[in-house]
Amino acid sequence: MRITQIWTILTIFTLFTSIVACGGQIQEKPIVGCERISGTPGPEDFDLIRETATIIVSSHERRNGLKDIGALFEISFANPNQKLEAKKIESNYPKNFRPHGISYAKINGVDTLAVISHTLDDDTPHTLEIFERTKVGKWTHTKTLSDPSLTSPNDIFMNESGEIFTSNDNGTSNAFRKYWDMIIRSGRADISYYNGNTFQNLGVPVMLGNGIYIRKNGKQELLYRSVFSEKAIRVYEVNRENGKISLKYLESIAIGAGPDNILEDESGMLWLAAHDSTYKFIRHVMNRTNLAPTRVFKINPNTKEVIEVYANEGGEISAGSTGLAYKDKLLISQVFEDFLLVCPRP
Repeated sequence: MRITQIWTILTIFTLFTSIVACGGQIQEKPIVGCERISGTPGPEDFDLIRETATIIVSSHERRNGLKDIGALFEISFANPNQKLEAKKIESNYPKNFRPHGISYAKINGVDTLAVISHTLDDDTPHTLEIFERTKVGKWTHTKTLSDPSLTSPNDIFMNESGEIFTSNDNGTSNAFRKYWDMIIRSGRADISYYNGNTFQNLGVPVMLGNGIYIRKNGKQELLYRSVFSEKAIRVYEVNRENGKISLKYLESIAIGAGPDNILEDESGMLWLAAHDSTYKFIRHVMNRTNLAPTRVFKINPNTKEVIEVYANEGGEISAGSTGLAYKDKLLISQVFEDFLLVCPRP
């Protein structure tokens, strides 16, 4: 299925579901002093390596029918007096590398990245690409993982044990089935779990899954998952018994907009960007001059308090997908344009 056909289907769906709610004006919440970090086409997701004060960015030009190949970039925050700039990571990238969600972990003392890639190949349309950093500081592609459970991977979380949790946004790669599932509001987008050897579905399907993040709360291990269709974050308890893993649904945290990627700051607060209007988002997909709102939220996982820290109609940054406060900065990425936004920390 050509990507242009997919966008056509999504557009029809959006017009169909948004006919009475095309998305009004949001109440902007600006931050004075924001600047662009240019040079990263479609920096949809990023993750932080705290040890080296480095952001790793997943970059891919998603317009032009997805014909372009993507890459990874890094931004160093180590020197507060140095201008922030994105530098392309030179590596032995796998064939048809079109990166999406990204996650970092130190596994057995080795800096490791897991990156979703949309290859567009008929046999394996989606893969997880593993990169490791050598002692000389160079990132090297070491492994490709694929499995039928990766139906439409959007975001990813990897822990220090090498386990990988992948959030699918649909239950199939077939464009027409995606369209039908959305029309009948069928939740078939599961979480794919990789234990280091094999994959399995975790049996918690939703409609339009998105960001995923796992954190410890005392002895409890909690999984947070963005559910775009519900405008909420679902919270699950991760249970491990007799070598098996399962998820127990606990609650949902209402966001009021379609949540995207989730990250955690140094104080344990969760940060995420969200899309206020699906209609405006799809119009932005078609033409960069059509603006799409960006909203960034901070969530206290203990009290469940949700605080909006930034909101823009799209003139400063459109279709924001990831937000994270680090040191004295707030970094915001987005799906399509070739820059990230860095603002003073709110």
